[in-house]
Amino acid sequence: MENAKGGNGNRPPHEDAVDSRTAAAFLGIHYKTLERMARMGQVPAMKLGKEWQFLLSLLSKWRERQMNSNLNTNRPSNDDEQKESENY
Repeated sequence: MENAKGGNGNRPPHEDAVDSRTAAAFLGIHYKTLERMARMGQVPAMKLGKEWQFLLSLLSKWRERQMNSNLNTNRPSNDDEQKESENY
Protein backbone atom coordinates (compact mmCIF):
# COMPACT_ATOMS: atom_id res chain seq x y z
CA MET A 1 0.00 0.00 0.00
CA GLU A 2 1.32 3.45 -0.89
CA ASN A 3 1.78 6.14 1.71
CA ALA A 4 0.91 9.83 1.31
CA LYS A 5 4.27 10.59 -0.32
CA GLY A 6 3.75 8.00 -3.04
CA GLY A 7 6.14 5.48 -1.49
CA ASN A 8 5.38 1.93 -0.49
CA GLY A 9 6.38 1.47 3.13
CA ASN A 10 10.07 1.28 3.91
CA ARG A 11 11.19 0.44 0.39
CA PRO A 12 12.88 3.27 -1.55
CA PRO A 13 11.11 4.51 -4.67
CA HIS A 14 11.87 2.58 -7.85
CA GLU A 15 14.50 4.04 -10.15
CA ASP A 16 14.78 2.96 -13.76
CA ALA A 17 18.22 2.10 -15.04
CA VAL A 18 19.57 4.07 -18.00
CA ASP A 19 21.81 3.02 -20.86
CA SER A 20 25.45 4.00 -21.27
CA ARG A 21 24.73 6.91 -23.63
CA THR A 22 22.30 8.53 -21.19
CA ALA A 23 24.59 7.91 -18.23
CA ALA A 24 27.62 9.24 -20.12
CA ALA A 25 25.74 12.41 -21.05
CA PHE A 26 24.83 12.83 -17.38
CA LEU A 27 28.53 12.61 -16.45
CA GLY A 28 29.73 14.64 -19.43
CA ILE A 29 31.95 11.90 -20.88
CA HIS A 30 31.87 9.71 -23.99
CA TYR A 31 29.77 6.57 -23.65
CA LYS A 32 32.68 4.33 -24.70
CA THR A 33 34.77 5.79 -21.87
CA LEU A 34 31.97 5.02 -19.43
CA GLU A 35 31.62 1.46 -20.71
CA ARG A 36 35.37 0.94 -20.32
CA MET A 37 35.19 2.28 -16.76
CA ALA A 38 32.27 -0.09 -16.07
CA ARG A 39 34.23 -3.09 -17.40
CA MET A 40 37.11 -2.16 -15.09
CA GLY A 41 34.78 -1.82 -12.10
CA GLN A 42 35.50 1.89 -11.68
CA VAL A 43 31.86 3.02 -11.74
CA PRO A 44 28.68 1.47 -10.34
CA ALA A 45 27.09 -0.48 -13.20
CA MET A 46 25.47 -3.75 -14.14
CA LYS A 47 25.49 -5.58 -17.42
CA LEU A 48 22.25 -7.06 -18.71
CA GLY A 49 23.01 -9.16 -21.75
CA LYS A 50 25.22 -7.02 -23.95
CA GLU A 51 24.06 -3.69 -22.53
CA TRP A 52 25.49 -1.76 -19.60
CA GLN A 53 22.90 -0.26 -17.26
CA PHE A 54 23.40 2.54 -14.73
CA LEU A 55 21.42 4.21 -11.96
CA LEU A 56 21.83 7.97 -12.10
CA SER A 57 21.52 8.24 -8.31
CA LEU A 58 24.52 5.92 -7.85
CA LEU A 59 26.51 7.75 -10.53
CA SER A 60 25.76 11.05 -8.82
CA LYS A 61 27.06 9.71 -5.48
CA TRP A 62 30.09 8.21 -7.23
CA ARG A 63 30.86 11.53 -8.94
CA GLU A 64 30.58 13.39 -5.64
CA ARG A 65 32.99 10.96 -3.95
CA GLN A 66 35.41 11.31 -6.88
CA MET A 67 35.31 15.08 -6.69
CA ASN A 68 35.85 15.06 -2.93
CA SER A 69 38.77 12.63 -3.14
CA ASN A 70 40.37 14.69 -5.93
CA LEU A 71 40.00 17.86 -3.90
CA ASN A 72 41.69 16.21 -0.94
CA THR A 73 44.55 14.67 -2.91
CA ASN A 74 45.30 17.80 -4.96
CA ARG A 75 45.37 20.02 -1.93
CA PRO A 76 48.86 20.88 -0.64
CA SER A 77 49.69 19.59 2.82
CA ASN A 78 50.41 22.01 5.65
CA ASP A 79 54.14 21.18 5.27
CA ASP A 80 54.04 22.22 1.61
CA GLU A 81 52.22 25.46 2.47
CA GLN A 82 54.76 26.24 5.18
CA LYS A 83 57.70 25.63 2.79
CA GLU A 84 56.08 27.93 0.22
CA SER A 85 55.68 30.73 2.75
CA GLU A 86 59.31 30.32 3.91
CA ASN A 87 60.53 30.82 0.34
CA TYR A 88 59.01 34.30 0.13
